[in-house]
Amino acid sequence: MKIIYWDDLIKEKNLYPQGSAISIGGFDGPHRGHERILSAVLKAARHKGIPAGIITFFRSPRSVKAGNTYAGDVSTLEMRLQKFAEQGFSFAVLIDFSADFARIKGTVFFDILIKTICIKYLAVGSDFTCGYRHDTGVGDLQRLARERGFCFDSIEQLYSARQVRISSSAIRQAVEQADFTLAKDLLGYPFFLDVEKIVQRRENTVWSIEKSAVTQILPQSGQYSACAYLRSGVIIPVQVKVTDTLLEVSEETAAPVPFAAETLIHKLEFIRKE
Repeated sequence: MKIIYWDDLIKEKNLYPQGSAISIGGFDGPHRGHERILSAVLKAARHKGIPAGIITFFRSPRSVKAGNTYAGDVSTLEMRLQKFAEQGFSFAVLIDFSADFARIKGTVFFDILIKTICIKYLAVGSDFTCGYRHDTGVGDLQRLARERGFCFDSIEQLYSARQVRISSSAIRQAVEQADFTLAKDLLGYPFFLDVEKIVQRRENTVWSIEKSAVTQILPQSGQYSACAYLRSGVIIPVQVKVTDTLLEVSEETAAPVPFAAETLIHKLEFIRKE
C-alpha cells in the first residue's frame, strides 16, 4: 500500500487520472462500523477498476483538540495502516491535523482531493463533517457529488448486539472499564496494545513499560490476565499490573527467559481483570 503525505499530495495533479474510490476519517480501530464504509469503497473500486484509498490522520483530530485530557487512541497508526493494507487498499493519504490544516474549509479540502486523486467514489458515515468549524456535512457532499460528477454514499451507523452504537468512543470506554468482551464485539477482533516501538525494561520474567509512552487507551489501574505476543512470534500468558506510571508485565512461567531482543513484546491482548 502506497503512503502519501498531505504536504506532498497538494503539490500533485492527477495522481490517479483513472480516478479513485475513497473514504475519509480517523478510523480509530478500525471497528465494525468502519467495515461497512470500507467495504463499500473496496466494492466500488473493484466495480470501476480504480484504486481504493483512505484519507486519514497521523493521530485522531480528537486527540489534538483535547490535548492532555485525551485518554488515548484505540489503535496506533501502524495498526491502522496494517488493517487497510490487509483489506486491499492501494493507498493512504496521511494528514497532520495541525492548526493550519484545521482552518481549511471543507470545499477547499475536497477541491484539492478532486484535483489530485480524481475522486470517482466517496463513502463516509452518516454523521460525517469536515472543514473549518465543521462547515461541510453529508448534505453538502451530496450536492458536491452532483456538481463534480462522482458517486457518493452515506453509510448508516451500526449497533452491537447489546444495542451499543459502534464507535471509537464506545470502544475507548469499554477498554477503560476493562470490558474487553464488549471491546472485541465492537472492534470485530480483540483489543491489542501495540508496544513494539516503546522502550521495555526486562528483569528476569518481568517487563516494565512507561505508561506515559503509551498513546493508546488503557484500562484503569489494576491487575489483568493477558497474552503477550513476543517479537519472536511466541505467545505467552502474562499478568499485567497497570499503575499510575507503569505497566508491569509478569511472565506466567517458572523458568526465566534470558534477556534478548527476541524476548521483547510486540503487543498485549488484555483478557480480563483479576
